[in-house]
Amino acid sequence: MERLTYNQALNRLEEIAELVRKKEISLEDSLDLLEESVQLATICNQHIDYTAWLPQTDEETAGEDIVAR
Repeated sequence: MERLTYNQALNRLEEIAELVRKKEISLEDSLDLLEESVQLATICNQHIDYTAWLPQTDEETAGEDIVAR
């Protein structure tokens, strides 16, 4: 799977959810979509983990309490 942005991965997850909700796909196709969904969820988690640990500049935190993300 190519390198996707968080929004691209999330949009595809939403598309897959809609397809599955329609219940008009075969079991084999559902399993393929499940596998793709797991990969997309991993991509989303990686983006979230990466951004949660980005260092903040003094300008971003000036006057703010430090909060764990």
